[in-house]
Amino acid sequence: MKKIFAMMLAALMILNIGACALADVTLDEAKKIALDKAGVAAEDAIFTKAHFDHEDGRVVVDIEFYVGSTEYEMDVDASTGEITEFETEEHALVDANGSITLDAAKQIALAKVGMKEEDVKFTKQHLDKDDGRTVYEIEFVVNGMEYEFDIDAATGAILEFDADLKD
Repeated sequence: MKKIFAMMLAALMILNIGACALADVTLDEAKKIALDKAGVAAEDAIFTKAHFDHEDGRVVVDIEFYVGSTEYEMDVDASTGEITEFETEEHALVDANGSITLDAAKQIALAKVGMKEEDVKFTKQHLDKDDGRTVYEIEFVVNGMEYEFDIDAATGAILEFDADLKD
């Protein structure tokens, strides 16, 4: 059973390496194609996924990114650069009071340091008042670094940011 599993895993790895070798479109080129299709600038996008994959018998680059509250998901044909799948989905970033949500504040903090939620451990995440302003205090740890943010609950602006080695 272990031998069969190991052989299957090896075959999948060879297929993936082969997919990358057969691709005429690089990951960076596929990202640019996706951004052009979405009509957004690279500095406005937060990429959460970009990798080679097999879809309907062809090699594609599976891409996912956010711009504001919009999530974009695309498959770019790795041979032709053609977009074979394109979907968008809106995510609520503002609550009923017009303030950004806690999830939105967390995403703003994570984007600032180029991290994903599954890679960090949140140690503080709550709404507070600071100098008459409503702010989200967000803190998380990753790889021995502690990141601290104060994020304006009305605008999403980062008011304070600090990163230190955790003692």
